[in-house]
Amino acid sequence: MSETNPFTADDADRFAIWEMLVRRDSDFFLSSDWSLVAADYVETGFLGIDAGLSLDPASWRPAYPNVALYRDAAIAARWNPADFAEPLRPAWFRCQSIARLDIEGDAALAHKHIEGRIRRPTGEDMLLGWRSVFHLKRESAVWKIAGFTGYLPL
Repeated sequence: MSETNPFTADDADRFAIWEMLVRRDSDFFLSSDWSLVAADYVETGFLGIDAGLSLDPASWRPAYPNVALYRDAAIAARWNPADFAEPLRPAWFRCQSIARLDIEGDAALAHKHIEGRIRRPTGEDMLLGWRSVFHLKRESAVWKIAGFTGYLPL
């Protein structure tokens, strides 16, 4: 995927959700500037589930019972661009896609895939292969992330 939103402004909900889950999330991930995405999360009731690359729900855990814990973990997981042999921003966008986006009233599920390779200076590629299902809700006409089930195998 490129940095171009595949949805048009005529499909306002999907356009807005892509901007939130791909563009702004990438801007945050690449910079660790939480202010870029802080408004994209619900204030209460957030839950992030870590599936640990397993399809067996018995092995999943509620890793992020609130937004603050998720924020801190995401900032700590930031990658250093110097660890890659290609510009990280276009490589990261290339590895992302919204594979499915279901909207029902003020609720939505977005299936985000992270899949691909990013070159490293060692000559070996970093292999990426997981998906996350984002639980979204519309609050005051704005889509928000209410939680996710992440790190699922593809």
